[in-house]
Amino acid sequence: ELVTHYGVSNKPVQLSVVAACFFILSTLYRQKIIERSAAHTTRIVHSLYPAFIRDSLFENAQNERKRNDGPVHAPSKSSFELKNYEDDDISNRGKGNNSRQASYRTKSLKMKVSDFVDTPTTQLRRFLNHPAPSREYDYNLNTPIIELDPIAEVFERTTVMFADIAGFTAWCSEREPSQVFRLLETVYREFDIEASKLGVFKVETVGDCYVAVTGLPDEREDHAITIAKYAVKCMLKFNVLTKSLEANLGPGTASLGMRFGLHSGPVTAGVLRGEKSRFQLFGDTMNVYHFNVRAHSCISVFTRKASRMESTGEKNRIQVSQDTADLIITAGKGHWLTPRESPISAKGKGSIQTYWLKPGKKRRNSSVSYNGRRSETSAMSEESELNVPKSSFHHALQQSWKCIGIENNSRLVAKERLVRWNAAILESFLLKIVDNRNNFYPGSSLSNFTPSQEDKVLSFSEKLSESIMFPDMKYPENYCKVSSSMAISSVARAELIEYVARISSLYRDVPFHNFEHASHVTMSANKLLNKVCSSFVNEEEVSSTGYAVVTERTFGISADPLAQFVVVFSSLVHDVDHQGVPNAQLVKEEDPLAAQFQNRSVAEKRSITIAWDILMEDRYRELQSAIFVNGNEMVRFKQLLINTVLATDIADKERSAAGKIRWQKAFHPSKNPSGDNLDSSGNELDDVSLRSLKATLVFEQIMQASDVAHTMQHWETFRKWNRRLFQELSKAYKEGRGAIDPKEKWYENEIGFFDFYIIPLAKKLRECGVFGTAEREYLDYALENRRRWEEEGRDIAKNMIIEYEAATAATTLSTATGATGATGTTGTSGTTGTTGETGETES
Repeated sequence: ELVTHYGVSNKPVQLSVVAACFFILSTLYRQKIIERSAAHTTRIVHSLYPAFIRDSLFENAQNERKRNDGPVHAPSKSSFELKNYEDDDISNRGKGNNSRQASYRTKSLKMKVSDFVDTPTTQLRRFLNHPAPSREYDYNLNTPIIELDPIAEVFERTTVMFADIAGFTAWCSEREPSQVFRLLETVYREFDIEASKLGVFKVETVGDCYVAVTGLPDEREDHAITIAKYAVKCMLKFNVLTKSLEANLGPGTASLGMRFGLHSGPVTAGVLRGEKSRFQLFGDTMNVYHFNVRAHSCISVFTRKASRMESTGEKNRIQVSQDTADLIITAGKGHWLTPRESPISAKGKGSIQTYWLKPGKKRRNSSVSYNGRRSETSAMSEESELNVPKSSFHHALQQSWKCIGIENNSRLVAKERLVRWNAAILESFLLKIVDNRNNFYPGSSLSNFTPSQEDKVLSFSEKLSESIMFPDMKYPENYCKVSSSMAISSVARAELIEYVARISSLYRDVPFHNFEHASHVTMSANKLLNKVCSSFVNEEEVSSTGYAVVTERTFGISADPLAQFVVVFSSLVHDVDHQGVPNAQLVKEEDPLAAQFQNRSVAEKRSITIAWDILMEDRYRELQSAIFVNGNEMVRFKQLLINTVLATDIADKERSAAGKIRWQKAFHPSKNPSGDNLDSSGNELDDVSLRSLKATLVFEQIMQASDVAHTMQHWETFRKWNRRLFQELSKAYKEGRGAIDPKEKWYENEIGFFDFYIIPLAKKLRECGVFGTAEREYLDYALENRRRWEEEGRDIAKNMIIEYEAATAATTLSTATGATGATGTTGTSGTTGTTGETGETES
């Protein structure tokens, strides 16, 4: 009746019921979310600090809250059950994800929501994880430190391990930041996994330095033995990982090694509070092994004793102090130790006797004496103690201590890693070509392009191109990275790997101009190209100006994948079949190659011809169709290949003079000595031609800088390749294939090389304006290396001469010994003189 006569409806009631139900359900759901978040928060706090530290933090935070906001009800043990949570978590380790998740769900039911809404625990979490202090933390930061109780405790029986990567700084100077972090994250993640298995407490990482300790927060009698096993496992893992990572991170990765230092004694553990609170260790125990902290000055604040054992150590060896050695001997593992030949000198400690830890050694039947103590040992297998997985590589490393960390003696295996890395770099740029083709020629059949015989012809008869004409195209407004699903055919990939392998086999076994040098040049060119392609690509700039504008600023290079591919390709092949002698010597010897290439850039043209002829073979048909879009692209490919490789012939004075004029036209037209702005054909340079000229010069600068990149990288990298170049030129001179003895003025010539070529080249990189942070980096390294060479170069040159002469004398003696044996055998045949002459020639 109410509905009929008065229009009253029960819909509001129904809606109210629905709303109430929705509110109740959403509240329950939100409560579950908060509970799960609370459990996760507790896990974070547990992972940050040991139990005694957490208890002190909670207590201090509660006291601080009481002083500021009045009484606060602390969470009860029944509701929080912090200790039980930790114990259950430890007991559940190794039981699988299901048991751990079940434990978390059980504990989350025992926690009250009020404990995590705004408690000292949540405030602590926000304070530690917030990237910068906000108003919420201002009061805590401004609180007088005298009002806060220190959080610290002494642990009497601990063993501290310091480890760092030998050669890491030089390795970093050759690579991009992402590759550096890839190495550190991969290696230290594995270290963390091993630490959790053995109960080792990871303190921190500072740069490439890894710090861990046993004996805290829970005391244990076997702290020295445990961390000794942990150090060995870390060393094994590091050497396995670096060899596998070389295919991704480039040459030199597999030759990295770690230095380990162990020391036992008391430490003070606590929290340094401030803007970012940190758990730290202090004390004399931390002071033994790291007085050489390299560039990481921040380490010196808290690395005093144990770190000195690491810094005075050697690559891929574990050094232990006398205190740690005593504990290892007491535990019956004295056969693990070998006394160091001579004591080390530690700052503030005088001479210290140390030991090398070699767990691969078996027990001896007789007693062994260390520092007046004797330990009875018996034969046993170390494999069962370390419990290292018996994969083939682990097992091989484990059987012989000499295998651990020493550079792979199999040159074929090392070369295979380089081949795969170079192929991966080329494939990354090849994917850009394929993706670009799909974007601009969707659904076309250009991917099936087959070059004609005319296209395959490469000639040096024409005049060198002043600039390579880059396509006058409209660049896309939106920047799109290569899709992760993009891939070339498996056949093309196999052909690419085979091609790189063939190129590597054609490099001669000379000290400097070898396949490793080509790989180093490729890595440097790849780094510079990535700087060009990424320096101006950020979301804010692209969204405001458009990608087309950004691309114009890089002269079209960032949007031209074929040109990028050619530069990396040129880096790989630029020294194929190099004989280890300069072009002038080939001309002087009237080498057939000199006549073939008109006595100019003989070695470079030989390399180009070999690389191109192999690429044009029918067996690489799929690879060709993946690279080239059409005949015009092949012409650009050949022109750019010739320009970039011939740019490395810095001894060609005519080309160098023409290059200076081209540089003035492109980047300093007002300083152009000819006073005009004409191309090689006498035509006025328009915008497209000027852009092409600049792009061509940038590619040539990339090639030139990459060819001598060792001079613009870390000091140790420079010394490595400088020594190899000296050996190559000395060998050529001794064989009568050099006009100048490099021993005479090696020091002075290097100074001139820096002043008249390297530093001006580094400044040109900066003038290009497209290399981002690399511009400053390359120039800084060049100036620093020049300074250090001026200070240390004379002694270094003398030592290189002594080392080379000693090596030559040893080789001569070995050859003479072999010749004497041959003489004794063939003397009756009257061939003594011939044999001796042959032996001398071979030497």
